[in-house]
Amino acid sequence: MSSSVEHPQPLRLAAYGIPLGLLALAAIPIYLAVDDQWRSLLVRLVCAGAVTVGSFRVVRSVRRAAADHPPSPADASPGPPPPAILDEVFMRRRDELTYSVRSRRYFDAVLWPRLLALAGRQLPKPPPRPWLSRLGPPRPMIERLIAEIEDGP
Repeated sequence: MSSSVEHPQPLRLAAYGIPLGLLALAAIPIYLAVDDQWRSLLVRLVCAGAVTVGSFRVVRSVRRAAADHPPSPADASPGPPPPAILDEVFMRRRDELTYSVRSRRYFDAVLWPRLLALAGRQLPKPPPRPWLSRLGPPRPMIERLIAEIEDGP
């Protein structure tokens, strides 16, 4: 903390005290000139204004004090989550499925024999795509084949 906060200087006290004293002296005749039914409202408004000004000053001084200190480790943002560790066999099967959708030759050479071996029976082979003969069967068609294998004979 700075030394001006711990031991206020007399000049600073005078700078705040004199205007406050003049304001209080000006408020007394105003208070006496106001009708009795409005005095309580006037006092409440003046007190609300004083509390508002004081609150702004407190918030400003707290922000200044907080800016001087480093942030807490609890306030730091968490780092990125660790990468998911997936099974290598799962990753290979996922890649095979992806490559089979992109390449009909890969589907015919790699995935189709595996699907037949898993089924243990003959399955209807997906027809080639009409205009895109290089591409393998669409993913929904492969999903239907796998669901048929899971359902069994």
